Amino acid sequence: MTAAGSQGEDPDPRGDTARYGTSKHRRPQKPGSDVGNAELEALYRRIVELDRENQRLLGILQQAGDIIVTTDLEGRITGFNEAAESLLGYTAEEVGGKPVTTFYARSTRREQLLKRLQKDPQGVVRADVKVRTKQGKTRWMGLSLSYLRDADGEPVGTVGVSKDVTQRRELEEKLRRLSITDSLTGLYNQSHFFHRLEVEKERALRLKHGLALLLFDLDGFKPLNDELGHTEGDKALRQIGRILFDSVRKEVDSAFRYGGDEFTVLLPGADVSQARRFAERVRAAIEAAELHGVRASMGLAEFDRPTRGLKMLEHADEAMYVAKKAGGNRIAYHDPELGTPALVEPQSS
Repeated sequence: MTAAGSQGEDPDPRGDTARYGTSKHRRPQKPGSDVGNAELEALYRRIVELDRENQRLLGILQQAGDIIVTTDLEGRITGFNEAAESLLGYTAEEVGGKPVTTFYARSTRREQLLKRLQKDPQGVVRADVKVRTKQGKTRWMGLSLSYLRDADGEPVGTVGVSKDVTQRRELEEKLRRLSITDSLTGLYNQSHFFHRLEVEKERALRLKHGLALLLFDLDGFKPLNDELGHTEGDKALRQIGRILFDSVRKEVDSAFRYGGDEFTVLLPGADVSQARRFAERVRAAIEAAELHGVRASMGLAEFDRPTRGLKMLEHADEAMYVAKKAGGNRIAYHDPELGTPALVEPQSS
């Protein structure tokens, strides 16, 4: 609710927008004794009562622990309480009349919320919204957004009541990451692999672009574990994880520890030729890492649209075993024309 003054209030020198309950205020003037009109006296008493109630409510809004921000129908800020000032770092004077999207990390988020509100004008839209403070920090706010209405029930703006839910969101993200991440290597785990495989398969179908899968396991890993112990084996697995982190395209490719000493990489938009070059870089990096003789046997497969994503995994697995039977430290790929795996020669990156 905008901190609009009640009848008899002095104009606020700061403009139309102020902290709730802080505008200058003067008590309504009592009618002169010469009026002698009972109705005017009753009206005066009613005005005083409403004025006191208005000031009480404004004081509550100002002191509320929740963040309260109101806007007009154009999205310009008309009210900004102390909790909003404390969290966002702005004063009410600074933001008065500015677009409320000033705080949104994504301005389109406000549009999305308004569309939901327009579908149910009498309701309340609840959502977590990422905002940026004056200092440039990112926070999460649990927002309840509804229309602000006049005495006739007509919308005159919006009122947003929020709580800082940053700690909850960070904890949820941490738990989510733990649920999809392999604790030893930091790569995604097998369960997330199957989820991403379906997501990338659908994307490849929709965008009509390529999708390649690399599957490999480690040659000589069991002797390393048996002879030098699991500590050295874990070091080798962590080093493989770092190699994959350094090799993938950030925000595009996804690397996974599939299980034990098996690893997978999803390569969206890549054809077989590009996937071969990527696999060769990884193979060469593992060989150069001097992991007590550990090498990699690799299988490649390309997403074939008429088949399911799991068939692609099966093709990569067949190709990997062809590479292993050829002596290891090799790459093979599933040839869609022949329908069988074929070995490829190492290529320079």
